[in-house]
Amino acid sequence: LSCRPIRHLNFEHCLRKPCGRGPEAAALPAMGLSAFVLPSTGLDLARADAALPFAAAAAPARSRALPSPATAREISASAGPSTPPRSGIAGVAALATAAACLRPTWNRRRRRQLNRTPLRATFGPLSYEKTNIEDAKKDEVSKRVAYMVCENAKAIASTLDQYGFSQVDGFLGGSIHGYPDRIRNEMKSLFDRGWFEEESEDDAMTKVGMYKIKNQDREHRFRAKLLGAMGNEKEELKVETQYEVAPTVVNFTRSMLLTLAGPIGKACNTPLSTQVGLAEMICLCGNGARYDRRAGNVFGWNTQRGFVPDSRKLMVFYFANPNNREDLGGHLQLEGVITPTGAVSIAPVHDRLVLFWADKTVWSMRPSRATTISEHMFAIKMQLMAESTDDIKYDPMRFARWFPELQGQPMDWPPPNMGTQLPA
Repeated sequence: LSCRPIRHLNFEHCLRKPCGRGPEAAALPAMGLSAFVLPSTGLDLARADAALPFAAAAAPARSRALPSPATAREISASAGPSTPPRSGIAGVAALATAAACLRPTWNRRRRRQLNRTPLRATFGPLSYEKTNIEDAKKDEVSKRVAYMVCENAKAIASTLDQYGFSQVDGFLGGSIHGYPDRIRNEMKSLFDRGWFEEESEDDAMTKVGMYKIKNQDREHRFRAKLLGAMGNEKEELKVETQYEVAPTVVNFTRSMLLTLAGPIGKACNTPLSTQVGLAEMICLCGNGARYDRRAGNVFGWNTQRGFVPDSRKLMVFYFANPNNREDLGGHLQLEGVITPTGAVSIAPVHDRLVLFWADKTVWSMRPSRATTISEHMFAIKMQLMAESTDDIKYDPMRFARWFPELQGQPMDWPPPNMGTQLPA
């Protein structure tokens, strides 16, 4: 009786599910026992008894709905001859032996069940963070994102650590499911409806240490911020309208921000926030539209409320350009990465995902040479935040070497009032 299934053989708890299958199941009530299934195993012990040279034991007096003696004799006679009932100890031994005989089948079923259903080690309602993550996996494109992130998290983390950037081609399956084309079409619909706008002069400016650099690169380049809940009725209406026009874009971006943070942050030993993130759609409309050099992280800003540190840690670009050609330009250029030249140029290929460290990399985009609307370069830019600013490895000297404007300029860093404000 030392086999594992014996712990399920408490008659008062197990006599719950009459199955009524076959003559053996009909004969069991005559012996004071109902045919039942062991909880969590799916083992029908009525069938087990049919395969054994003995019958089940008598149930305790509290078993439910036992038939009268006359009815029991009729049922027993119709079911054929059976072995006389044994004592309680012998019956328990019989059931234990039956369960032990079927244990390999139970193990196989259990393994299949574990492979199908993820185990949960939590009780009660899910936390707000886990609820957001679960909600972000309900639609088709979000499921694809979650699958790809989980399958490639270690490889992405490894290339980020080794080279400072990571590139994944065919991230959404290309033309198999049509997600990249759908994202492109939805961004084009938002562009046609006037959602995109020219970047402001302040936003086009970047900072390296104490120096501010004004970029003159705003012509023929447009962007549209992806909106979230604002708490304002007017803004909420804009959020709903954006989602109605571009549901795939919104679901893709939200699932990326939520599902990337956990696995990548854990693999890189840098916790990333699932509560705060930035995302926007960008479009280069030819005529030399470009992004000049920018630092992914500027250390912080002076505001009316005081100094606010910059917690941007990971930058992500997703390209949706089915008609891309090498001569059309729009390449993403990364400087400060680990390559023989310290730089890399990445073409904006359809369904390509690129990730790099914001606090270690200078990024820019080559001029676009598109001549038709179908050749315009569309992309989604996402920025993930570190949970703690202690994980931000900001070094302005790392950035300064890539800016011609800063060659030969002194770099007094850190400033004397570090952590409170920056020089104006």
